[in-house]
Amino acid sequence: QLDSYTVLHDGKYYRYKDHMVNLLLIGVDSDDKPAAPLPYGSDNQADVILVAALDTDANRMTLISVSRDTMCDIAVLDQNGQVSGAAHTQLALSYSNGDGLYESCRLCQEAVSQLFYGLQFDGCAAFYMGGIGRLNDAVGGVTVSVLDDYPFTNVPGGWNMYPGQNVTLTGQQARLYIQATIIIWFLQSFDTRLNVVSDSADSLLALIGQAKARVAASPASVLPLYNAVSDYVLTDLDLGKLTYLATQAAGMSFSGDMLRVTGQAALGDGNRVELTVDQEALYDLILDVFYDEIPAPAQTGE
Repeated sequence: QLDSYTVLHDGKYYRYKDHMVNLLLIGVDSDDKPAAPLPYGSDNQADVILVAALDTDANRMTLISVSRDTMCDIAVLDQNGQVSGAAHTQLALSYSNGDGLYESCRLCQEAVSQLFYGLQFDGCAAFYMGGIGRLNDAVGGVTVSVLDDYPFTNVPGGWNMYPGQNVTLTGQQARLYIQATIIIWFLQSFDTRLNVVSDSADSLLALIGQAKARVAASPASVLPLYNAVSDYVLTDLDLGKLTYLATQAAGMSFSGDMLRVTGQAALGDGNRVELTVDQEALYDLILDVFYDEIPAPAQTGE
């Protein structure tokens, strides 16, 4: 790294793009947002982690999915909330090390920032899974191709969810669908778990895409959408910034797909999946999304 914004990699120079707005989006594996801070080290974990990179100069939005199983360095807090050490463990646990609210968001944000070589975030939003149904209904229902390895028709509300069939989900079904991908993750063999977890992220991506389309068609819909799920959202962005950024993002070009932090998966202690990041691939991804290649700086004589 040559300075705060310029790096040299494989003989080429790159400079951090101007006008980037970076947001961290977290899906928490708890139905309800706590009414008050929880004891440090609660059970709430970050199930879905998305980096939203808004290039306001190119008018382009990029989403990057980071697996909850990604092995990284996270801060460990004592019962008083003071840093007592560090641990190399799953990214999901960075959230549970906090208080289930803003401290959890901060710890997760710090862990992702460090993983992304010091990337700075302009805001963070955590979404508690109990709000999935409300968001789904607020955007008019998301259509999915039903998974073929879960008995949806055997559970309440899943009567029309036959394997392989395209279904526009009700709020109850949307929550069921997200839950099912997590349940399958635990039941299936480890080598397919990462793909199943990605189904959960893809389901949320569909919701994000539909909300984006709704706001693009009617910017005034931002406030009703937010009000529909506000009981399940925790964010450090005030309503004015949230409305502005949602409107800006809705008008940006987006491929409809997301990038992923890749790596090598293995079973660790407790039969849990541990994803060791491919650092070279991650570095290339960061340069591609957040940096522009520039000419070599002029050399000055002595």
